[in-house]
Amino acid sequence: MISRVAEHCYWLSRYLERAENTARTLEVNETLLLDFDVPVDQQWRPLLIISGIHDMEGEPDGETVQNFLTWETSNLSSIVSSIAAARENARIIREVISADMWEQINFHHLWIQSAAARELYTRSRTDFYCQIKRINQLIHGITEGTMSHGESWDFYLLGKYLERACQTARILDVKYHILLPRPDLVGTPVDNAHWMAILTSCSGYEPFHKKKITGELGISVADFLVLDPLFPRSVRYCISRAQRAAHAVSGRPINNPGNEVEHALDSLMRWLNLVKIDDFVRSGLHEELTKIVDQIHSIGNSIHHTYFDFDMDFADKLVSGASPAEESSALPEPPPSAPAQSQSQSQSQTRAVPSVG
Repeated sequence: MISRVAEHCYWLSRYLERAENTARTLEVNETLLLDFDVPVDQQWRPLLIISGIHDMEGEPDGETVQNFLTWETSNLSSIVSSIAAARENARIIREVISADMWEQINFHHLWIQSAAARELYTRSRTDFYCQIKRINQLIHGITEGTMSHGESWDFYLLGKYLERACQTARILDVKYHILLPRPDLVGTPVDNAHWMAILTSCSGYEPFHKKKITGELGISVADFLVLDPLFPRSVRYCISRAQRAAHAVSGRPINNPGNEVEHALDSLMRWLNLVKIDDFVRSGLHEELTKIVDQIHSIGNSIHHTYFDFDMDFADKLVSGASPAEESSALPEPPPSAPAQSQSQSQSQTRAVPSVG
């Protein structure tokens, strides 16, 4: 498979997943603020940090943050930019994806630029963000049912689950860490509401309450979102599916990692299978989640260098007998605020996004 095509499949799914996650967190945050009195500086700033944004101009009030994360084309993590980038990636590989998939992505892209989308956003933010979620879920369903499940599908899944794992870890870490810094609030109705908001942001409210809950609510939620092996948005589940996709690409057994990506996924998966939530609490939930986010960024960087921007000197060293682990130091560290991405692709996607508003 041509690496360029693989890269577009990978980023197509990442941008679709990112748009849906942004819509979900914006919707949940607005609902939470209607029910509880949250300090002004803690109302909307966490959403910027979740998206890896630290340099937004102006005060982080509700209207400014929602507009920046929804409509701002200069923000590559905004909903409109993510959808435009997904559409551009899909356009380039129309011969790989299905016609139904392309039509739905294109429709989604055109709709969000229409007057109808603006009118819905003005009339009801909740309805608008729910519409974003529904359309993205429809695209994922159409993709699963109509796209050939070959290598292109494996790269699609690799991007989808890596993005989802990163978003879950960042939501759990940043939102709770920022919104509830005072120990005296633990166990209060405000504390419980924050944990429920985090679950809702990850679509985990109902699945969580269908499980047997023991111990402190916060620890149970963290355990569910990080280590649950069956919930499709938990970090452990997503990394497991990303690992399967990477091995499907190479054809190697899952217990026999052979390249930098497979070794990195295997290392993280082994740790997630062995660690307990009590270990997280003892080491510090924030610190452990930060490690997970950093490892996911490192995996994204390895994916870029292994599949999309392959270094022939690196290949020669592998052929000569050097192990992937020995050469891992040659890979540059990814930026802390966003997944690794080639500069040329980032620029082309920015140009592909039409001016909105």
